[in-house]
Amino acid sequence: MKTLRRKRNKKRSGFSLVEALMSSLIFVALLVAVYGALGDAESFSGVQGTYAKMQMDARKVLDKFAFELRMTGWVDNAVPTDPSYPYIFTNGVATGAYAPESHVPPAQHVGATSPAFGPVREIVFKIPQDLDGDGLLTAASTGDIEWSTYDVSYVLETDAAGINVLYRRENQVVTEILARYVERITFDTIETDMSIGMNEIVITVYMARPTPKGLWLETNLSTCVTMRNVEEVN
Repeated sequence: MKTLRRKRNKKRSGFSLVEALMSSLIFVALLVAVYGALGDAESFSGVQGTYAKMQMDARKVLDKFAFELRMTGWVDNAVPTDPSYPYIFTNGVATGAYAPESHVPPAQHVGATSPAFGPVREIVFKIPQDLDGDGLLTAASTGDIEWSTYDVSYVLETDAAGINVLYRRENQVVTEILARYVERITFDTIETDMSIGMNEIVITVYMARPTPKGLWLETNLSTCVTMRNVEEVN
């Protein structure tokens, strides 16, 4: 009697076409996920760097403002037609003796719900200057503060590229570009806010910058400056 022997099928080596395609698809999906994660990390790093630069720029601007505005003070002229300082004007509209300071208001890029959306308040002021050359900022004959013969102003305007640029001017002539991507600035004194001290100026700088994905990064910083020199001009 013959014994039937089962033939063992030899195991095939390698992958079938379907298995190879599936492996390739999984590999491609993993590559896409890895590159996507790397891209997101790079994008996040870029956003963080931009945000840090915005804060640094805002701080530099406030330091500049504080340095000069500490030296100023109320200059109240008794003659109504003579200007008094500091003078604050809104959205580029200056009137009376300050009319030459007027300019086209800066563009607003952010939505109405943003803190950076709202009126822009700019400032014109005087700083002490040694006019008689005696090494002092007071007149030798009267002891009164000698004020600069020029007006200093901080204004925000939109350039040809649509970027808001913050300028320092003397008699309407730009002497320094202080910062770019400044969405809004405000200067407030007791004349615009009764809660502010008599010799104080509260300054807020709002920064806004677009990201590659079309969003806007925003930050703002504030400071309060005490004016050191107050004088009535008769």
